[in-house]
This record gives sequence, structure tokens and C-alpha cells, in this order.
Amino acid sequence: MLNANSGYITRKQVDTHKIPSWFLTDFVRKQGLVKIDKGFYAQEQWIRDDYLVFQYKYPRFIFSHVSALFLHGLTDRLPDYFEVTGPKNYRPFSPNPSVAIHTDSRDETYRLGICKIKTSLGHLVECYDTERTLCDIIKNSRKIDAEIYGKALRLYAKSKDKNTRNLLHYAQILKIENKVAELMTVVLNED
Repeated sequence: MLNANSGYITRKQVDTHKIPSWFLTDFVRKQGLVKIDKGFYAQEQWIRDDYLVFQYKYPRFIFSHVSALFLHGLTDRLPDYFEVTGPKNYRPFSPNPSVAIHTDSRDETYRLGICKIKTSLGHLVECYDTERTLCDIIKNSRKIDAEIYGKALRLYAKSKDKNTRNLLHYAQILKIENKVAELMTVVLNED
């Protein structure tokens, strides 16, 4: 398991494989693993992946907004804090300046567009797909840095992987169809 995970192991993985808990304790001690967080252990030379550790600790949060733009390569600016979306009333910790929490009151929209994506260190985390992320930043455009916002829209418009059908479908569900359609008409017709 340790090798398959590129140097880390979690308590959840041990439990899933029905390995006795004493084995993990013994393994951590004998292998010299470092406790990264509660239930998360890694080899000493393991390069910490904050996205992976955060999502392990809070699995109901999905990376969204500017954090998702970064994971999708639609901004090269490393976010100052994580932006995540969770279901309504999910607040597993007190307000924290390193995390901006968005909540979604409907299960249908909370789950809309979830995908797995590799972090810059190669680990898979859950994130909203590009089209859902664009809907989120368009919906909250006044709260997004103008440079990040404009660059993300232009990069998406030039992308060979864009899926405007999904973008408009998500926009309809999120009740921002007109705003997205107008904006994308302008952005797609630039140049």
C-alpha cells in the first residue's frame, strides 16, 4: 500500500483492507513513518501534498473556485488559501483564514461536475470540472480577482478540451444561463 500510494498510508486504507489497527501502529514505528495528520502517515522523504491531506481530512469538501482553476491549469497563480464547496450545514471546523468555504444548499448542485484531478505532486483529489468551475466564478465574478477571472475565461475559450454543451447545461441548473451565454459569446468570439 505504501508503495502504491507513492509513500503515504492512511488509517482508512488499513480499515478498508481489514488490517488490524495494531499492524499500522507497528508498521509506523518500524518503517519510521511520520504522522502528517490524524490517520495520515508518510515516509520521511514524502513531499507533503496539502491538497491531498486536506481532502483526506475533510472528504465532503470539493475543491472549487480559484483552487479548482489552479488544479485545472486555468491560472498559474498559486492560491493564498483553499477554496472548497461543501454541502449545506457542513462545517467541520471553526472559521479559518486558510480556507474559504462555499456551501451548496441542494444536493443536485453540490454533486454537479465533480471529477478527479491530479495535483501538481501527482495525487488524485476531487475537484469540480472546468465547466462547473467557470460557472462558479462567473456566478461570483465580483469576488474573484479580475486578472484571474479574465485569464481563466480566455484560456478556456482557447482550450481544445472545452465542452460548451456541459457549460451551458450546468449554467441552466445553476440558474445563470443568460449570464454565461452572453459572456461566452463575447469570449469565444475574441481574436
